Amino acid sequence: MNYTVVWTRAALAQLNDTWTQATDPDAVDSAATRVAQTLATDPEQVGESREDDTRIMFDAPLVVLFVSDPDMCVVYIVSVGAYGYPA
Repeated sequence: MNYTVVWTRAALAQLNDTWTQATDPDAVDSAATRVAQTLATDPEQVGESREDDTRIMFDAPLVVLFVSDPDMCVVYIVSVGAYGYPA
């Protein structure tokens, strides 16, 4: 089952900030693409659970918080930040 991946405005702004501050913006772009592709296939099995229905996924140089709605086949990326090695 494929999910639609939706980046919230806040997450897009955080991704932009991370990309702007990165020493390797291409690594940020690549990680964002991998995150979206991974979450589109089976978000319930990705990453680790957090509070409520929130899950966390690490794909250096990004860390992503997301919430999925299996009934609607939608996953919402709600927060993005830098993680791991400097981007």
